[in-house]
Amino acid sequence: MASASYAAATHQAGPGESLRAGLRAATMAAHDLLDHAMQAASGWETREDYACFLALQHAAREPLEAWLAANAPADLVPPRQTPLIARDLAALDQTLPPSSPRFDPSQTPASPASVAAFHVEHASIGAAWVLAGSALGNKAIAKQVTRIGGGQWPLAFLGDEAMMGFWQDLRARIERPAAPAEAEGATRAAEAVFAHFLAVAEGGQASAITPESIPA
Repeated sequence: MASASYAAATHQAGPGESLRAGLRAATMAAHDLLDHAMQAASGWETREDYACFLALQHAAREPLEAWLAANAPADLVPPRQTPLIARDLAALDQTLPPSSPRFDPSQTPASPASVAAFHVEHASIGAAWVLAGSALGNKAIAKQVTRIGGGQWPLAFLGDEAMMGFWQDLRARIERPAAPAEAEGATRAAEAVFAHFLAVAEGGQASAITPESIPA
């Protein structure tokens, strides 16, 4: 788990509040913390930074995708993005980084205290929401990467349209109030995903990338 921890938000849904709004409110601090940690660990101001950013993304997403593929209902399994990241890394002449530790939202501090209270579909919604929602930020990053890299850096991951399509379908599902158990399960799983990404960013999963390893 990451060294810079955060307290899980205790957000109480208001009358008629959508599940999406509740997830956003409950994970706002975690989201901000991750943004800062990812920028500190990588960024995309140079070719080296961009390769490090992609390696961190691959390391973090691999176990998340594996858990969702093995446990989530089919309509809650986001399109896999690690193959796209692998393609981008190959275009930068980089090998794949080691995967981060196994992810299981039923066995993390951010999950319900009782495993009996864990509901895989609720957890799948929260995990899928984090991964799919990140595609919105990726669009903005892609524009910066295109500008900084002069249009020469690969964008298979940042420009993925399949995840955007998944996000539109998921958004329709979460733009509604949710039962307390569903909201809690989705929120705790989302918190676990943010904590997982933060641990990867702070753990330096891409530390094998050095300036000398990035072709000019």
